[in-house]
Amino acid sequence: MNIELLKQKFRELLQMEDSDDGVFEFKELLLESDEQSFLDFHFSILTEIKDEYLYRDILYFFADRKDKKVVEKFLYMKYKESNLTIRLKADIIQLLGTLKSSYGKEIALDNIQSNTYDLRYRSIIVLGWTGTGNDLAVLNERMLNDTEGKLREYAATAMRQIWYNHPKAKDKIAGYIYNAAPQEQNDDALTGMVITIQDLYRKKFGIKESTYGDISGNVSDAKEKMMTFLNKQIKT
Repeated sequence: MNIELLKQKFRELLQMEDSDDGVFEFKELLLESDEQSFLDFHFSILTEIKDEYLYRDILYFFADRKDKKVVEKFLYMKYKESNLTIRLKADIIQLLGTLKSSYGKEIALDNIQSNTYDLRYRSIIVLGWTGTGNDLAVLNERMLNDTEGKLREYAATAMRQIWYNHPKAKDKIAGYIYNAAPQEQNDDALTGMVITIQDLYRKKFGIKESTYGDISGNVSDAKEKMMTFLNKQIKT
C-alpha cells in the first residue's frame, strides 16, 4: 500500500452514504504501516472528517497500531505543535491515556488546571487511568477547587480508578473525601465521592450506579450515611 492509494481509498470512504460500510476495510489499509508518512496521513485526515462517528473511529485507530512506542511518541510530538486545536489536544491526551502512556500522564498534569473545561476533564480522567498514589493530591486539589461540580465529581471517581490499580491508595483516598465532603454542596460532586467510598469499602449508602453509568438515589441521605461511616473508619 502506498500513500497515494491510501488517499484515494479515503476519498472513496468520505463519499460513501454510510461510512460504516467501508471504515474497517480502510482501517486495515491505514494500519499496514507505522512509518512516519502513514502516521502523518492518519493524523492529517482527522481535520477533514465532518461525521462525528467516523472521526471517533479514525481517531481511535491510533490505539490499534502495532508499534505503541512509536505511536505514543508521534502523538506526543503532535500535541507539542502550536497550531493544534483544543479538541485535538484533548483527544491526544485521552488517546495517550488509553495507551497508558507516560506521555499521557505528563500532559494531563500540565493541563489539569487549564482554563478550558475539556482539557481539565480529559486530564482528570487520564490521571485516573495512569496515576498512582503519588498523584492523588493533584486530584484532591481538583476535587476541592474546580469551579465545575461535574469535574469535582470526576476527580473523586478518578481517585477510585487509581485505587483499582493501586489498592494501597485506599486510606489516602478515604481521607481526602472525608475532608472534602462536609463542605461540598453540589450533588454531582457528592455523588462522585459517595460512589467512590461505596466501592472502596464495598458498602451501600443509597447511591446506585448502573453498568452504563446511570446514577440514582438520594444524594443528601447518602452523604450523611457515608460521613457516619467515615467518622468511625477514619478515627479507628
